[in-house]
Amino acid sequence: MDGILREMLHRMLTRSSKTTLYFFLLLYRKSAKTRRLTQRKPSSGPVCRLCLQEPGDPDKLGEFLQKDNLSVHYFCLILSSKLPQRGQSNRGFHGFLPEDIKKEAARASRKICFVCKKKGAAIKCQKDQCIKNFHLPCGQERGCLSQFFGEYKSFCEKHRPTQDIHQGNVGEESCVLCCEELSQASVENIQSPCCSQTVYHRTCIQKYAHTSAKHFFKCPHCNNREEFPQEMLRMGIHIPDRDAAWELESGAFSELYQRYQHCDAPVCLHEQGRDSFEDEGRWSLILCATCGSHGTHRDCSFLRSNNKKWECEECAPSAETTGLGEGAV
Repeated sequence: MDGILREMLHRMLTRSSKTTLYFFLLLYRKSAKTRRLTQRKPSSGPVCRLCLQEPGDPDKLGEFLQKDNLSVHYFCLILSSKLPQRGQSNRGFHGFLPEDIKKEAARASRKICFVCKKKGAAIKCQKDQCIKNFHLPCGQERGCLSQFFGEYKSFCEKHRPTQDIHQGNVGEESCVLCCEELSQASVENIQSPCCSQTVYHRTCIQKYAHTSAKHFFKCPHCNNREEFPQEMLRMGIHIPDRDAAWELESGAFSELYQRYQHCDAPVCLHEQGRDSFEDEGRWSLILCATCGSHGTHRDCSFLRSNNKKWECEECAPSAETTGLGEGAV
């Protein structure tokens, strides 16, 4: 192509046609730019065996798994059209054996992605008589949808499940989760089945599902735990079957096991200060029987040795509440 353009430019120069010369200069620049955009950059790291892409966003592609020089996205594993799960969960990649993954990759190498026109498309649209195959990242960019339950079906952009989202809602409302304006593209929004006027960004719902997980996932608007998860699954939201993210953090609730250790009496009588106390006796620390988040030395609140219960000022019933007014006996 470059040689032909150079020859044509040479001829135009000899004819001194400035207009035609300018036209071919623009054509040459556009051709070079197109080549740069379509040329795939060589990867500097490991790529998924089933989609030939780098790790990417785990909310879209799942965890990037690596073992014995084999790398795969978790979502590519469970969505590949012909990949069986023959092992126990502790074998291979969550039960998907390396030899089966390699066979599936070999099968996919003969399938062309309808989006990028390159080979290695392991996912096929499950609509009858549809012949479209695609890489998972390519399909997501084009509007394809995959379901993470049952048979783990995937669909192209023409055959995917849809919702009847009123355009008025999209134009006037914002996403409840991020408070940003909704996208004008319907595939990027998702509507609640229980609160029909509530529309979310698909990406926001997916992040919420990955954080709350199966046991805490519910409608953010009305707390529905039945219709909402079922509809989100139908519309391609991945809801992991595990504990919520906040329960998986190391030491996330460690502060709950720490006993309060401070005297909050108006005047602390202990010589060593409010943060010093003894296990027993007059300087033992008594915690509020109601909230447990306030304390006092026994002597600082003039508590008898046999008094086991004490309440802080915030939790103790006032004289008006108990009906004991001024001068009450």
